[in-house]
Amino acid sequence: MPEIRFLTPEQEAKTPEYQEKWKRISVITQPIEKVRAAAAIKGVYAVMGKPEPDVVFCSSPRAALDHLQAQVSQVDIPQNPRSRTKEDIQNNFIQFFAEAAWGTIKQSNKQQNSGTKPIYDLLKEVSNKPTQAVEKHIERCLPKDLSTQDMVEQVFLSATPMIDLLGKHQARRGDPEFSKRIQDKSQEDWQRSFSDTAFALDMQLGWLPGKEYFFQGWMKKYLQGTLIAKINGMESPRFRETLAMPLSFSEQKYLVENAVVVISEFAYQCSWLDFAISELNYPYDAKKWAALQGLAKYCGWVFAVDNLCIICDRPTHILIDDDYQLHGEGEPAVQFADGFAAYAYHGTPIPEKYGTVHPQEWQAQWVFEERNRALQEMLVQSLGAIRVCQELPLIEVDTLQEYALLKLKGVGVSDTHVLKRVKAETGDILAVFVPWHQDTVRSAINYANENYFAEDFPIPDNEN
Repeated sequence: MPEIRFLTPEQEAKTPEYQEKWKRISVITQPIEKVRAAAAIKGVYAVMGKPEPDVVFCSSPRAALDHLQAQVSQVDIPQNPRSRTKEDIQNNFIQFFAEAAWGTIKQSNKQQNSGTKPIYDLLKEVSNKPTQAVEKHIERCLPKDLSTQDMVEQVFLSATPMIDLLGKHQARRGDPEFSKRIQDKSQEDWQRSFSDTAFALDMQLGWLPGKEYFFQGWMKKYLQGTLIAKINGMESPRFRETLAMPLSFSEQKYLVENAVVVISEFAYQCSWLDFAISELNYPYDAKKWAALQGLAKYCGWVFAVDNLCIICDRPTHILIDDDYQLHGEGEPAVQFADGFAAYAYHGTPIPEKYGTVHPQEWQAQWVFEERNRALQEMLVQSLGAIRVCQELPLIEVDTLQEYALLKLKGVGVSDTHVLKRVKAETGDILAVFVPWHQDTVRSAINYANENYFAEDFPIPDNEN
């Protein structure tokens, strides 16, 4: 069954225009215009039927937190909690579980009653009508008599935006050809996959009454998500996580509980809403859409407690990589005028210890000193496969002639696999990362031959 197209060719051709417009807005580094910013935030509260807030301006999120602690008596940022050992958790598991569950409930309640709730409610209300319209749009385009296999096919065929985003993530993890491998599968391979998946679904859920309606409901929600991802065309930079990295645990917890507004995240949402309203002519509330656009265009981060609203100035310095992810090499990825700075490496928030040093000078022993698995993985990938072979302990998994398949020993990212080749005639070392599922040296060689340089990783004539 051919892929069902939910956008016309003319509409698809227009999506980059909206993507670029809101990308530019999300990374503006010009100082905010205070009069416009104050008017924008007051306009949001007015259109939501809330009292006009008192507006204060601060130079950065760090300064906003300091202002809150100094000026607002209700704000109580507690000290860092006592760290718990593995033995503490094992010996008092029920108590630990109860405390964690209660903490989650309290956090959710605080978010529901936070001072920024009118802002999040505005985004929700502006999104409601376009979201309902896209659901109806998809329903109109779908035939009524789709079989299970037809549904599976449509899910796979419409997944390109998700595959692209996953491909970018996998490339940062040392698998640069993930998207290409998926897209290059032959029609016969895809058809076999569709048939096998559909058969498995029918076997596992055949007992379920009305399973066709269940499949269709799930498929429509999935197609809605992929259509919005296609319109957005971008993965939002992780400003929230990156700017939280320099803060203490308790301050990070405060940001979560009080639902601080990160304007770049709202700009990301505005990308598809703008297209849906302007190009698809979906229904919308004009006053609320105008208020949301004003917020995204004229404000920085927004903190709110009771009737006090703090607007942070924009960063003076933002660095991003080709995948639109925050990335600085030996310098902050984000910096504010008052000196508050945060660091990131290809989208991964990193501490100042790593951020102030150029990645070429990062040390192999940091992999063992680091306790955060995501940071360990980032360090390993940044070192490169050859340095990993030379400077980190490895376990030999499999060998063949000049080749050895290796994996890391004694660190959290032990599923990292490296294919190493030592040229017999010169003794030169070549090495590349390969996906964890390449668990034999023969499969790793085939992968490297197809996805890197065939002349560097030739397939041996025999296995002797």
